[in-house]
Amino acid sequence: MKDKMKDRIDRFIEVKKDQIINDIFDLIRFESIHGRVRENQSCLKHFLQRASDMGFKTMVTKAFDAGVVEMGQGEEILGILVHLDVVDIGDPDKWETDPFEGVLRDGFLWGRGTVDDKGAAVMSLYAMKAVERLGLPFQRKVWLIVGTAEEGEWTDIENFKNEFPLPDFGFSPDGEFPIYNIENGYADIELHFYKDKEGISKLKGGLSPNTIPSKAEIRLEDGRSFIYHGISAHSSTPENGDNAIIKLCKNLSREVEFDFVRFVNHCLGQDYYVGKLAIDDGRDSFNGEYVGRTTVVPTVISSDYEGVKLIVNIRQKYGTSKQDIMNAFANIAEEYSYKAILKDYLEPMRVSRNLPFLKIMNQVYERYGLKGGFQVAAGTSYAKALKNFVSWGPVFLTDPSCAHMENERLSVNTMILAAKLYAMFIGQMTLKEQREDYKNGL
Repeated sequence: MKDKMKDRIDRFIEVKKDQIINDIFDLIRFESIHGRVRENQSCLKHFLQRASDMGFKTMVTKAFDAGVVEMGQGEEILGILVHLDVVDIGDPDKWETDPFEGVLRDGFLWGRGTVDDKGAAVMSLYAMKAVERLGLPFQRKVWLIVGTAEEGEWTDIENFKNEFPLPDFGFSPDGEFPIYNIENGYADIELHFYKDKEGISKLKGGLSPNTIPSKAEIRLEDGRSFIYHGISAHSSTPENGDNAIIKLCKNLSREVEFDFVRFVNHCLGQDYYVGKLAIDDGRDSFNGEYVGRTTVVPTVISSDYEGVKLIVNIRQKYGTSKQDIMNAFANIAEEYSYKAILKDYLEPMRVSRNLPFLKIMNQVYERYGLKGGFQVAAGTSYAKALKNFVSWGPVFLTDPSCAHMENERLSVNTMILAAKLYAMFIGQMTLKEQREDYKNGL
């Protein structure tokens, strides 16, 4: 049965390749940047209509900020959690294609959201269709949960939780393969440097709290101005970018002395880890288990009549608490003359790798000739939003790391293989004929 099911799933995904690409590009053309409510609602409406046209039942929250695509039957629910909102495009001059056009070139799909996370949304939809087309009886429901606020505060998921039953387990295809059962937490700390009120006419850098800024500029009241360029990247992987705010502060210290400059240079400019802030011990373990290291980076800076505002993005390792973070900033607040405000916070996540569904997920992955296992994610994903959820794909470690970067792109080969993996896992977990496989995972 399993070999036959795999063959049929693989053929379906391969036959539907062009349609999958077209549907991804249809989503890319919605400029659904986080915070643009109307654009995100339009994008969600389009996606749900496409799912309905494919024969699926769809539902939506009262605020029209999260949708559900349903398949199957049964008391238990396998959830797949995706999002349609995207971060801003960064520096438009660095894009080789129109970020909201959708271009197929050199074996890649180019455009904002191809990787994060519109591509995965469409892959998951076609994976569900591949399983439905098998025509076999179900033992569980599948819910593809489609959000529109992942790149900020997860108000969409809160609305979903208040209005719908919660899935029993699942995954979010919003990262990399293999299975990421541990994720760093997330925190945005806004620092107000209240003494830096004079001497600055304009200060601006960064567009999103979770993106390494590729441009930062300052104009002083004496007429001098400075512009620094970097390379954008996801803030959970700052080593992949070149932080323009750090470059600005490093060079500006030769010209003038501001409290925010001293803070960035002394506390954030040496490396990406906790350093002088001493949020935690700086190690990559907790109670003897590898959990990764905490990273701390400046992502957005601006000025107004009240002084300078700087957002510091933190990806705290499992075992580091909210109080640890706030204490670290409070301990040096007087030294650098700032007030610290916690703007956003998510706890780190850890899901036991011994859960039965994760064993099946790993078996499916290895069945396609891939090396399975479990990893720690430096970033954060929707997987944190629901109990017993992990991050799984859609890109592989050998793919370009380009989420939140200019020239975001997704390999066609990766798209096809990821869709097959998702379909095979959905089939294994929901079809009655696969019940013994699930028991063997116990």
